[in-house]
Amino acid sequence: MSNLSRRNFLQLGAAARVLAAGPKPKNLVFIIADQHSGTALGCTGHPIVRTPRLDALARQGTLFRHAYTGGLICAPSRACLDTGLHVQTHGVRTNGIPLRSGIENIFGILGRHGYIAPKEHSHSDVKGYLAWLGQQGYEDVAGPIIGSKKEARLIPTPYRFETGRAGLSQEQSLDAYTIRQSIDFIEHNRRRPFGLWIQLHGAHDPYVVPAPYDQMYRPADLPMPPYRSGEYDSKPARQKRTWQSQSADKLSDDHIRTILAHYLGMVSQTDQLVGRFLDRLSALGLDQDTIVLYTADHGDTMGCHRMFTKGFGFYEPAIRIPLIVRAPGAAKPGAQIDAMVSGIDVLPTILELMDLPAVKGLHGRSLVPLLRGRETWAHDAIFSGQDYEGATRLVMMRTPEWKLTRYDEGGTELYNTLEDPDELHNRAGESKYAGVLSKLTKGLEEWDNDCLHARPEFTTAPRLREAFEQWMAKHPAARTT
Repeated sequence: MSNLSRRNFLQLGAAARVLAAGPKPKNLVFIIADQHSGTALGCTGHPIVRTPRLDALARQGTLFRHAYTGGLICAPSRACLDTGLHVQTHGVRTNGIPLRSGIENIFGILGRHGYIAPKEHSHSDVKGYLAWLGQQGYEDVAGPIIGSKKEARLIPTPYRFETGRAGLSQEQSLDAYTIRQSIDFIEHNRRRPFGLWIQLHGAHDPYVVPAPYDQMYRPADLPMPPYRSGEYDSKPARQKRTWQSQSADKLSDDHIRTILAHYLGMVSQTDQLVGRFLDRLSALGLDQDTIVLYTADHGDTMGCHRMFTKGFGFYEPAIRIPLIVRAPGAAKPGAQIDAMVSGIDVLPTILELMDLPAVKGLHGRSLVPLLRGRETWAHDAIFSGQDYEGATRLVMMRTPEWKLTRYDEGGTELYNTLEDPDELHNRAGESKYAGVLSKLTKGLEEWDNDCLHARPEFTTAPRLREAFEQWMAKHPAARTT
């Protein structure tokens, strides 16, 4: 008697019906590398980082040069990718809470249409990975990224997050383990339609990476990221508070270059591992049957404004995400698109590429007309948000020329992204720009209200806050995101 579960049996039956109905549908490989800034790619113009495999993927597919996250931190941003909805509407306002039932998402859609696919986003199998490390003889593992405490070589800095060389080899790293699992998946399911999510740790803090990637970039060779002395004096209080609470205000120039060198090393490690997976996909003869989409949930500040990581402001390196789509037959290889697009556009794009029914009421738009060169549209504005109404929330509106951020606790940022691309001069308090500020504020408020009223059962702040606290009380470990 087989141990096949009822759920898997139903999936296999649905897959068989799909195959019997006509040609084999396209598979999907959806790679998400956490915290990989869209500015940190060779193909988007970074002058130093080496990403040859992702650059090659872009030449084989389509590169969206100005793609933006729908959120600001991990879970809200991924929920935007999965649902095609803005943060206020899908309801995942912060890390540590799941997508609520009743929200249509890519996992449920693919499952209903006979694809072998997971039920929801999950990071790598950390529990299984740590058990595997134990089998390799490690007895002093500090965590899945740092590895062996004895073998790691951490570099002291005042910053909140560790920096240095991991206490394990590249082949023993968490992301290499995830890639091996992903290769096993496609080998076992190559004759069935599948949707595979590869969730990589990527360039997420701590900034600790295995050799040789810890030495790939010399800190002394890196230019200092942009910063204006005293700029936090004209920024909202939340930013200055975060800058100081993470001890970033104590970082020297050498510290910043050192952390940045390790961040870029993590990006190059990700690039190599993605290339390894793509090589196996090709060797199995699946290239022409598989849509490959590479992106990130959000980026990293990358030392700009003397800060790293994300979550405290909508600076360009933190909200730009890589977006590469290789869809055989959908577009001329090597196309590059400069239109502003968003993470909320990913779900409708996948559905159209896979000939699946569209979902009504999405905020995102399919990018397929852009891929195929039939249209040249772009969003007039990109919107993003984080957290609950009240003291902790911030929301953003970005047009091709301006970026406005509003903090519910108080404070506003206004940048002219054409004249001040490094976002060093906050124009919110200058009378010269009062008209621009008023117009953008109105647009931001209209967007916010539209999102909040789209699904009131998922967006009412007091109800969400209460549900969040109840869930966190049952899952206290989630507070360590």
